[in-house]
Amino acid sequence: MAGPSDLVTLASVKAWLNITSANDDGPLGSAITQCSLKIINHINRNWLLPRTYTEVLNGNGKQAIMLRNYPVTSVLSVTVDGVSVPAGSWQSNGYMFQPPDDTPPGSRQTLQLRGSCFNKGQQNVTVVYVAGYQVSAEAATAAAAVTVQQPYGAWGSDLGVKNAATGAALTKVAGAPAQGQYQLSTTIVGGYVFSAADAGLNVQISYGYIPGDLAQAALEWVAERYSYRSRVGQTSKSLGGQETVSFAIGTVPSFIGDMLQQYTSVTQ
Repeated sequence: MAGPSDLVTLASVKAWLNITSANDDGPLGSAITQCSLKIINHINRNWLLPRTYTEVLNGNGKQAIMLRNYPVTSVLSVTVDGVSVPAGSWQSNGYMFQPPDDTPPGSRQTLQLRGSCFNKGQQNVTVVYVAGYQVSAEAATAAAAVTVQQPYGAWGSDLGVKNAATGAALTKVAGAPAQGQYQLSTTIVGGYVFSAADAGLNVQISYGYIPGDLAQAALEWVAERYSYRSRVGQTSKSLGGQETVSFAIGTVPSFIGDMLQQYTSVTQ
C-alpha cells in the first residue's frame, strides 16, 4: 500500500528497474516510503502537496515577513497582536503576499502589510495560509475520461473542478457521476470522469502535483537501495582486475543531493 508521503509510484519504480513480477513489491514499497521521507526531511519541507498551515511568527517591526512553507497560493487570515488584518491591495491597507513562481522549484515568499507593520513581539503574528505545488484552473472539456496535463510533475491530489462559464463547483463523488458531478479515475493517475450529461462542458481543474525532479530523485534513490541488496557493506568492486567500480553509500548519495539542492528550504 502506498504511503501518504510517497513521491513516486511503485509502477514507476518497477518500470525503471524493468521488473515485471510482484515478488519484490513489499520491499520496494517500503523503500519508496523511506526514501520519500528522507527527501522531505533533507529539503527541510513539511510537505509538497497543497495543505493549510497555521504559522505563528515573531513580529519583526517591519512591513514584510517571510513565510516558511512555499509556494503559497492563498492567505486565509492574518492576525497581529490578536487583531485581525484584512486583505489589502496597493490602493487599500491590509495584507498582501508575494505571488508564487509559475514553475518549480519556487522560493519562500514574503507577506506584506500596507498601512501598518508586524509589531515586534514573541509569537504575536499568526498567519493561516495554503501552500504547496499546484496547477490552478487548467482548462479542459468534460468527457467520459479526461487526463490533466501535469506539465511540471505527476498529479498528486485533487483540488476541485469548476464550470468555466459560471464558476460553480462540480461535486466530487465516489461512484458514477451524475450531471454536475465528477469522479477521480481509479485506473489513471490524474484522470477525471464526468457524466454523459456534462459532455462538452468547459471546466477548470485544479490539482496538486509532485515536482518531476523530486519524483525522479526518489525513483533513483529507491533503485540504488534495491541494487544495494546484492552488495551490502561493499564500497567498491574490482572487475576482472582491470578496473574498479565505487559505490555511493553516503546518507544522501551525491547524485541525489545535487537534484535536491534547488528545492531545499533555508530558514532564517
